[in-house]
Amino acid sequence: MRNISAVIILSALLLQSCGNDNPNSGKPIVLGDSSTIVTEADSQYLQDFVADIKPIQPVTLPEAPHEDTAAKQAQAEKEAIPQQEEEKKPEVKQPAEAKVTAAPKGNGLNIEFTGLTVLIPNLNTRSYRSQDAKKANGVSYELVSGTLAGNHIKTGVGNVTKVSQRYQTVIAIKNEMGTLFLESLNRTTDWQPLRGKNNDYVITGLDAAHLQYLNATPAAIKNALDRAARNKRISKANLQKWQNSIKKVRSANQKPLVVVLRSVMWKIEGKDAQGKPFNKQIRIDIPLK
Repeated sequence: MRNISAVIILSALLLQSCGNDNPNSGKPIVLGDSSTIVTEADSQYLQDFVADIKPIQPVTLPEAPHEDTAAKQAQAEKEAIPQQEEEKKPEVKQPAEAKVTAAPKGNGLNIEFTGLTVLIPNLNTRSYRSQDAKKANGVSYELVSGTLAGNHIKTGVGNVTKVSQRYQTVIAIKNEMGTLFLESLNRTTDWQPLRGKNNDYVITGLDAAHLQYLNATPAAIKNALDRAARNKRISKANLQKWQNSIKKVRSANQKPLVVVLRSVMWKIEGKDAQGKPFNKQIRIDIPLK
């Protein structure tokens, strides 16, 4: 107990002695008094441990477009769309106009179709019905005079690219009693192109030596004779004479049988002056005599 009291008393004395060393103890601090300024000389306590603060650069935001400017921009974009679509469309080439040639002139069969004129020289024909070539794609005539084999088909106005021909033949019996046509023994050929240039085509294949015909048997020829005799109301006595005249015949081109040209047809293809395609046909019938 005595030891504890002694320690307390000793400590109080030491504290009192330390406080009396400062003459300004208990006095207010005077601004500018050098005795109260503490100056640090140690360099380790003078270092700057705070990183430099770099100011943030201001971000410039785009200015909102004015209402008028935005409206004009939207309108410009709208108008640009059709223009872009138009630029994407492929260019359409206009068809070139067809070549136009002069209409042929001369005596003969003259036919004026719409967009095409045809001349077959030195032919005299007639028609048994009213027909207007300008309103039709085909016309027909009967031959009165003139020659078809070796003749020409001349065209003009339109641009002709092809002329084709076909014809029909029939077999007939020709003897001292006259000529009897066996109507059931006929043949129509296929279309064959004609050669030509400068809108002038030559009619070929119609001479007697080159005519195509139906290759009938003797039995077919006899049956055709019987049918023709009935249509002509030939008597039995005369029918027997006709039958006797062909008794030795074995082919359709053996006398007294002959091959007869009955009709000719031409098909003319091309384009008119406006480039529109056309297909015109002409038929000429040869009267059976």
